[in-house]
Amino acid sequence: MSEYQYYEFQALDKPLTALEQTYISSFSSRVQLTSRSAIFIYSFGDFRGEPKELLDKCFDIMLYMANWGTRQLVFRLPKSLVNPSIFQPYCLADQISVTTTSNSVILDINIDDEEYRDWIEGEGWLTKLAQIRDDILQGDLRALYLAWLKATLILIDEESEDFLEPPVPAMLKKLPAHLETFIEFFDIDQDLIASAAELSVSQKSEVEPLEDWIYALSLQEKNEFLLKVVQGDPNVRLHLLNRLRELFKSPENASSVNIHRRTFSELVKISQQQAQRRHEQELLAAQQIKKRKLEALALKEESVWLEVYRLIELKQAKQYEQAVAYLVDLRDLAEYQDKLDEFKVCIQKIQKDYSSRSGLLSRLKKAGLFKL
Repeated sequence: MSEYQYYEFQALDKPLTALEQTYISSFSSRVQLTSRSAIFIYSFGDFRGEPKELLDKCFDIMLYMANWGTRQLVFRLPKSLVNPSIFQPYCLADQISVTTTSNSVILDINIDDEEYRDWIEGEGWLTKLAQIRDDILQGDLRALYLAWLKATLILIDEESEDFLEPPVPAMLKKLPAHLETFIEFFDIDQDLIASAAELSVSQKSEVEPLEDWIYALSLQEKNEFLLKVVQGDPNVRLHLLNRLRELFKSPENASSVNIHRRTFSELVKISQQQAQRRHEQELLAAQQIKKRKLEALALKEESVWLEVYRLIELKQAKQYEQAVAYLVDLRDLAEYQDKLDEFKVCIQKIQKDYSSRSGLLSRLKKAGLFKL
């Protein structure tokens, strides 16, 4: 299998300047560059610079994929908007990390998994995941908790140490589309998520009285925010929202910090029970569907047998396929009605009457109808 590496960077807060675009172009003559993004694809060789340095200088979010089993999502966050200490409970060595630069906090989710070695194209993922950055800037850490689940599942296979879960964010039971994409991208176990979500609190959506809050803001602060708007501060909206919520909104329990914190092995045990329940429900549903299908077939059994013989008489491959498909359904019906011996007699008659039809007989054999 040939090598495949995919790097994509996006500038969310502001477009790239001409100088920044010239700098980015210096890394590769084949870069796919716009005023908001840069894509580098390699089937041999590698990125000539340090990806996270380029992210910090020019962009806000980066996605990396390699077909030897690596998937990475990195965020550049303004220091003025986040306290990096809130990310620490979710960090795991070499997989989820947080670092700081002069003006930024770099949050890096970097997962290596053998299951990622299947070929998958990188195009299109980052645009669907970009909203997660805004979530994080507003204190929504669901993506980090989901990443912790995936990273810990890999580590638990390599180490004997158990892990204590970080604070469980609210609203894990109801995830928006961009977090469902995040789960798909990192291939996070759905049963594990369901088990983790059992302790995730729900929050009612509410309309924040922003107009009233802004009216109550001091004149000095209003002027400071207006000045940031005029100066083109790309984060002024989030600065203002955070300040208004800090001043006027009652603190909420956004994560389940005061409840029992489970070990990862407990979560795995719950997820296994969840998977068993789901399997039993799916099996029951399949049985009910099959029962309804067989009961409907029983009402027209005679006409189906006539159709089988009509199709066989046409002596054509496509018609043989359809006839055998009907016979498989009729076998299932006979089994359901406890009339399998009668069905065997019919099959033996077909085998005898059409013994020269090698195409038909081979299809009957392949369908297992001679092994009754």
